[in-house]
Amino acid sequence: MTDIYTKVHGTTADRFKIGLKNQRITMSGSTSTTSSTELLDRDGLKHTVDSTVFFTAYIVGKGVNTAAYEIKGCYLQGTTTISGYVTNTFVDTGNFTEPTIDFNSNGEMTVTCTGVDTDTIAWTAVIDVVSI
Repeated sequence: MTDIYTKVHGTTADRFKIGLKNQRITMSGSTSTTSSTELLDRDGLKHTVDSTVFFTAYIVGKGVNTAAYEIKGCYLQGTTTISGYVTNTFVDTGNFTEPTIDFNSNGEMTVTCTGVDTDTIAWTAVIDVVSI
């Protein structure tokens, strides 16, 4: 008899047979005034142009002003754009520009955040990734 967890999630062997990989990325950086910054991937995760990647990003910026976002999208193998890109703003106390997520021609993910006037913002992003 198979337990409920295995029925819902499959076994580890099943996941590797179909090529699914799930990972969590942590990125951080800071902005001063209205500058933009690309958040640094502290985990060194790289995607390739041969992957299809679905992601959910949770991004928080904190200074005197605060912002919090959830961004979802899918980078399709062989393309240069993100499909199904959706941004939900949960907190915005300073008229922030929404962060953006892009993949370069090598399939590497970049998160770009922009600050607000007269404020230094510390940014953190946690991104859940499923790729095949």
